[in-house]
Amino acid sequence: IIYKGKKLDSNYELLVAKDLDANNVKWERCKRFPYIVNNQLHHYTPDFYLPDYDIYLDPKNDFLINNKNKLTGCTDSEKIKFVSEQNNIKILILDHNHLSWAAIVALLNN
Repeated sequence: IIYKGKKLDSNYELLVAKDLDANNVKWERCKRFPYIVNNQLHHYTPDFYLPDYDIYLDPKNDFLINNKNKLTGCTDSEKIKFVSEQNNIKILILDHNHLSWAAIVALLNN
């Protein structure tokens, strides 16, 4: 999906991008981050970075959040936890209930 010249990988990402724009929230696509699981190096790229909040967002469908990856042996939520801890960054996983700016703000305030 191409939105305002940026490549998005899912409809969830498109919903988030549109709502961030509608609420004048500056966002960027992200760089890759390394992480180690089971003594193996992997890479992960969050979907959005909000520079004014220094936070990363990763919209995920509910199945993928808890589905084990055959390559790493961990779920997406576990992988994102490893990435956050190993790179000292904050990543919010957004399920289908958290794709709006209002829902993201609620998560930020928790």
